[in-house]
Amino acid sequence: MKPEVFEGSIQKGTNQLYITTERQVIAKNGAFVKIAGNEIFYRVENIETINLKKKFDSRGKSLVVKGDFTYKIAPNDIINLSFQEYEAVSFSNLKTNESAYKVGEKIYAQGGSPSSNNTNLTGQYTEFTVQSIDDEGKILKLKMTRPGKYILPPSNPVSIMNQDGNVVYVDLQFEESPEQSILERQITYVENKEGSTSLGILYPIPQIVEEGELTLRKQILLLDKPYAGESIDGKICEMTFDFSPLNGIPLLPPASLDPHATFNEAIRVIEQKFLDLEKRISNLENRNS
Repeated sequence: MKPEVFEGSIQKGTNQLYITTERQVIAKNGAFVKIAGNEIFYRVENIETINLKKKFDSRGKSLVVKGDFTYKIAPNDIINLSFQEYEAVSFSNLKTNESAYKVGEKIYAQGGSPSSNNTNLTGQYTEFTVQSIDDEGKILKLKMTRPGKYILPPSNPVSIMNQDGNVVYVDLQFEESPEQSILERQITYVENKEGSTSLGILYPIPQIVEEGELTLRKQILLLDKPYAGESIDGKICEMTFDFSPLNGIPLLPPASLDPHATFNEAIRVIEQKFLDLEKRISNLENRNS
């Protein structure tokens, strides 16, 4: 069977190997794992999935969360970010001096800081539709047809403009949006300092966002013994499922990244089997002497 290759992070002295968020591995209990350049093989006892959720403070191209999250979060992880957003729920006090509007015309609120996402880079402004006008084309009745979504809503009175630059004014009432935008960001570095963890992100979130919530989902391999090598962060690991059915001797899988390590581990297991056999023979000889 072809081995599983993935990026992993683990702290020295622990048995939890965190797999980068971009990979979902299929693991079998008893599979062998080679961690980075370490020549010692470890066996998989179990695999778990964690859903991490933390409040963050924004620092431009980095985020800060309380606590130590080194190894749990690693370079190249993809995190989801959300923050407080607002949408318009009603309006009042329509004021207009402009004319030449048309029934059915779309006009849009100005100002504030609209919230953008992966599918709408310019943001969502509150939209209105002209429902009725007088003989001169002045607006008599408006309908709010899209509430918009804002990180910072505009202040009243809000100007509403059509494509010709004509402006009317209304007072808008905003409430917290029941649906939050989700931004994806790739982690570039992880640094723990004075009880907090700083997370570098590949490109910044909107400057006006000061705080929000971070979530990620990733797998953990639980190993049969504590990791004895130096701590690693986002390094290549290899897991193989090929071993003999009776004695659990690792077999060389196709396309292995490090075939000599697999061979060495197989020899170590065989040697241990010989030692165990010699002890049993010696015990039997002692009984019969």
